[in-house]
Amino acid sequence: MYNVNLIDLLNKIRTFIALDIYGKDTLLKLQEELIAVSGWLQHKIKPIEKENFHFTIIFLGDVDLQIIDELSKKLSELEFDPIKITYTGIGVFPNSDFPRIIWVGVDEVSKQKIVSLFESITSKIRDLGFKADKQFTPHITLFRNKMERKENLNLDNIFPKYKNKVFGFDVIDKIQLKRSDLTALGPIYSNIFTIHAK
Repeated sequence: MYNVNLIDLLNKIRTFIALDIYGKDTLLKLQEELIAVSGWLQHKIKPIEKENFHFTIIFLGDVDLQIIDELSKKLSELEFDPIKITYTGIGVFPNSDFPRIIWVGVDEVSKQKIVSLFESITSKIRDLGFKADKQFTPHITLFRNKMERKENLNLDNIFPKYKNKVFGFDVIDKIQLKRSDLTALGPIYSNIFTIHAK
């Protein structure tokens, strides 16, 4: 007889909604530059793989397969124009005293457009029980910090240099409902459903 929890697990997919990008080589070069400038080593910082660059809109967790179908239908109702974005600025989460994530942001105009799309998406799926539990800041994760203190990362020298620097430009023209499979080598993302800009 199967364990109920095992059956539940097999009927669920670890899922999130994201905005895919095209300028991955631009962000890869930025990673390489930051490593050269900071002197970060692999035992301190883990670079995000090029294929995993994206804007996360909302992490949904382990979602039942039936709900996946409903999510896809809700998302298919969205209409949006392509969004031109400018990559600029470096930031961290949750804060500079405990920087677990190092990310690249976008300029204010790009930010407002992405936030507007975020609000449209979360509004569509709210009645399925999904809601964002924190303030949304458009960003793409570049590194995950393995250390615990900012002085190990040389952030005080990096932030001023990159605060207003423009790294490149891009276009967002699709929303993805993604699957996330956790492995010993890191997460593997695959697309479940795609919504294209009009």
